[in-house]
Amino acid sequence: MKRTRVHGVIALAFGCLLCQSTLAAPPASADLVKARQLFFGIENVNATTGEVNNQKVIFSWITNASYAASLKGRVVLLDTYVHRAETVPGRTPFVVEDLVSLRPEAILLGHGHFDHADNAAFIAGNLGIPIYASAETCVAMQVDATNLFAAGRIPVSKVDCHDVTSTGSTPGAEIVTIPQLEPVACITAFRHLHSARVAADPNIPIFPVLNIADLRDPQMYPPGLPLAYPSSGSGGPGGPVSIFYQFVMRGDNRFTVVWHNTTGALPEGCAIDRCWSPAVGKTLFDIMQSLPPTDVELGSMVSLGFGTNGMRDVVIYNKALLPKVYIPIHQTNAALPTSSLEFKVSYLAQLDLMLNPAVANPDYYFLPKELRPEARWMVDPDDYLKPLVYDPKDQRWSKPAGRAAVGACN
Repeated sequence: MKRTRVHGVIALAFGCLLCQSTLAAPPASADLVKARQLFFGIENVNATTGEVNNQKVIFSWITNASYAASLKGRVVLLDTYVHRAETVPGRTPFVVEDLVSLRPEAILLGHGHFDHADNAAFIAGNLGIPIYASAETCVAMQVDATNLFAAGRIPVSKVDCHDVTSTGSTPGAEIVTIPQLEPVACITAFRHLHSARVAADPNIPIFPVLNIADLRDPQMYPPGLPLAYPSSGSGGPGGPVSIFYQFVMRGDNRFTVVWHNTTGALPEGCAIDRCWSPAVGKTLFDIMQSLPPTDVELGSMVSLGFGTNGMRDVVIYNKALLPKVYIPIHQTNAALPTSSLEFKVSYLAQLDLMLNPAVANPDYYFLPKELRPEARWMVDPDDYLKPLVYDPKDQRWSKPAGRAAVGACN
């Protein structure tokens, strides 16, 4: 296991060697070209080499909180779970093996529950690529690799899994930098809180969430034959240990993206596995505020606390990060498939309920209209594999003077 930390922790070595060797050998296989065009769009992928546009940042939703990402041509997977993974494309318009054909250079896991970490060891074991995850989840990845090797599914019995944080660490205590995408992008990561159900917050009104599915969905998308590669870690210690990632592009307005596949209860400092303390929650809030300014937040729209506190936790993460664009993730699991627009209604209403500057603890509970992000809502399954393409050079992403070098990635 290898680990990098800012503030005196050894840097990970050899982070970008694999990607250089992967993308430096045109012409590419037909499977690679086909997969990359499927995920990132025909217009964004070279039909001969399979290289993805090296001037753009592209995200492609692959169900739930999972995304295929190309950061100026550097392809990674953010989670590897596939909802309704089947032997042939159906409601989900691809199969797990297409993620192998995509040939990402690395996998980053937000936490170890099945709806995030399934298929990770299968993909990494077949491609020989690194996984970045908590130390606890890395243990599960090795168990998965052993099982997949014994079943003849992968050619190796171990995978290269890098501990992002150490076993049992307190959320926010270890801030790390991951050089996997250098010199194109710097990655900052730290442990935060898995979402949790806590008591109703007395400080602000809460707009309820109706987690209601579209009853037409089973008729439109009849189930097929399931085919996926489950992780053993869902019920283990790594299941709830959650990692927050920020990607800062080098140059070009320092275009910055955050991805967090769960959204914790910061005011209480509680996660699904334990309540740490309100002080831990405040530390995490302060860390998020200290990061380089965020342009796009790919953040979980569902908290396990939605039954008591609606979309409160989502808005508090917005307040901490102040992104220009918010893209809701973690649909199809916890949030019922097709329930997305119910969550959108509640999210927009909750924003309107957090406009009182005189509220107790305005750091958490006051988000003025001028600081709201543009919500670019996603709806399953219609928005699967529809590339979200960003030009880092666009002046919308320019940063205020004096803030561009704040944080771990400077």
